[in-house]
Amino acid sequence: MKKLDAKELLDRYLSGNCTEEEQALLESWHLSRTARLHTDLSMDDRSQDLDEVWERLQLPEERPRRISLWPRIAAAAVLLLSLSAGIVFYLSKAPKNSEAEQMAIARTIVPGGNRAILTLDNGTQISLSDAKAGTLASQSGINISKSKDGQLVYHLSKVNKPNSYNTITTPHGGQYQVVLPDGTRVWLNAGSSLRFPLTFDHLNERKVELKGEAYFEVAKQLKEETGKQERVPFIVMTATQEVEVLGTHFNINAYADEPAVRTTLLEGRVKVFEQLNAKDGMLLKPGEQAVLKDKLSVAKVDTEEVMSWKNGFFRFNESDLKSIMRQASRWYNVDVVYEGNIPPVKFTGEVPRSVNAATFLEMLRYLNIKFKIEKQTNTRNKIVVSL
Repeated sequence: MKKLDAKELLDRYLSGNCTEEEQALLESWHLSRTARLHTDLSMDDRSQDLDEVWERLQLPEERPRRISLWPRIAAAAVLLLSLSAGIVFYLSKAPKNSEAEQMAIARTIVPGGNRAILTLDNGTQISLSDAKAGTLASQSGINISKSKDGQLVYHLSKVNKPNSYNTITTPHGGQYQVVLPDGTRVWLNAGSSLRFPLTFDHLNERKVELKGEAYFEVAKQLKEETGKQERVPFIVMTATQEVEVLGTHFNINAYADEPAVRTTLLEGRVKVFEQLNAKDGMLLKPGEQAVLKDKLSVAKVDTEEVMSWKNGFFRFNESDLKSIMRQASRWYNVDVVYEGNIPPVKFTGEVPRSVNAATFLEMLRYLNIKFKIEKQTNTRNKIVVSL
């Protein structure tokens, strides 16, 4: 592998054209330098450092080895994350001692995982986080099992009694996937719950109740009347709206602490009703999002950003700080408060949800966002944010 000029290597990294070895070199160099330097690096300093590391990597007895404290996309995110004014990756100072202590605490705050509680119709609660794969319960003719990949699956074994409901709830720091009795697949984000019947009415509608955020892939179901080929509508109720579905893929964000309820259509068609039990609704096309705040509006959106949580990423596209920290609060199970006036700055970037809070906050520190972590009497930490 030939030796590269430092600036050329940095340019290639930013453009996504680095080889595996080049990327490993740059990431490991950056992580080691920012961990111990207390002054900004000039381009000459960076070039000299890279040259020294490169020379060591050329020794015959040494084989270049990938050293990374986070997946490559996260390292790229730190490079690419920016204010609207531009990239500021190399403009921040390394942490002082107090900041280093804070980062050490932040490293103990782990990301969320597959955690949920299933509440049966009789009130029995089952921790899905602790349960082993296999059958979990049988009730009213329904067998409930946990698959090897962590899904909750319902199997109808006989006709069960009507009006029996289950609720699956994800805590802050949790997510889960469930296959409903009709075959519909649902992914629940952190701090969410879904209430659903054990069997659906095949003649009229399938109705579930959502709090928080979930992505749905609705199974096709036809009415059982003779000669009828009509689909049974799938209805999602939130605290403020109804969404009627005729077999489709869509996402609903209905957290109580968000300023609006957002319904995003990826495939098929849905109709969004501004109020519960309303007669007239707004039909969405794929790639559109209905936003219910003071009134219902529809606009084209970046569906990759909307679905990033399901795909294992935080993805921000001109997002404000408070919106970002609401996501962090739910995923890392922390309280977030603010000191002083927080200006409406916008952020763009992407980082895996698999990283711990230290890596997430490090991303913000490079943008001159200050934070401190305070222990509380309960099990949740508190992050104090300021600019």
